Amino acid sequence: MLKNILTIITAVLISAPVFSYIPNAYTQAIRNETDIETEQETPQTTQNDERQKPKINMVKTAEFYLRNGKLISGKLLSENKNKITIEKLEESAIVVSTYTKKEIDSRTLSIKKLPEYKYYLELAEYFTGRTWDFRDDADDFIQAIRCYEKAKQSILETQDPDSEKIEQIDLSLQHLRADRELWTKEVQSRAELKKLEFEAEFESKIKELKDKVDASIQQLNESTERFNKTAADIEDNYQKIREDIAKMDDNFTRRLKVLEDRIEDNRRLINRSRRHPWLYYPYRPYQTPPQTK
Repeated sequence: MLKNILTIITAVLISAPVFSYIPNAYTQAIRNETDIETEQETPQTTQNDERQKPKINMVKTAEFYLRNGKLISGKLLSENKNKITIEKLEESAIVVSTYTKKEIDSRTLSIKKLPEYKYYLELAEYFTGRTWDFRDDADDFIQAIRCYEKAKQSILETQDPDSEKIEQIDLSLQHLRADRELWTKEVQSRAELKKLEFEAEFESKIKELKDKVDASIQQLNESTERFNKTAADIEDNYQKIREDIAKMDDNFTRRLKVLEDRIEDNRRLINRSRRHPWLYYPYRPYQTPPQTK
């Protein structure tokens, strides 16, 4: 009897660890299965979230050199084998230009992708940097605000509206609008100052202009007097020359008359000498008078 009792106690002691292991194993198996299901569900949820989240809008930019050495860069609108069309900056404007592939040095063509909001932020910074030079500032302010708003809209379409980038853009817009208001006041003040300066200088400019006109009139009068004196001198000289010429003419006429009279006298003497040669050749001994032909 005692032997049977010892046998039963020994069997119970041997089997106790086995029974204690069974619940633990079962519990661990349940935990492992739960972890596997959780791991399988977690990636699936992430994939669904990624499918629902909009993709970031991208733009293509192009940069190249023309064959004449000019650098061109801007937003790529279209490209084919014959031409390329881009949106580029020209001072205070954004213009669309098309270039043929013959104009482009194809070795320098570089096309990149850029998030749309970054592209418009760069444009906004460019136009903001052009303000306060009082050259097309009104257009520069408008373009900068417009580009900031486009960048903000691009972020709102893809990210949390309360993100840090939105706050930065809102702050930039706030500063830019405040600058534009200050610029407007400065422009108005500048215009008023210009008006006051013009009014203050108007009288002095009129006086200066009057003095110049008076000086020109004085110079003209002096020139007229000199001209009149010169004309009078010329007239006097002309009259004197006429008188001298008249005297010379009378003298010449008188001398010419004397010369004509002498010629006539000589002609008469010659004619007489031919008709009566002995009258003009007195007799001399041993000489014979000349023979007439």
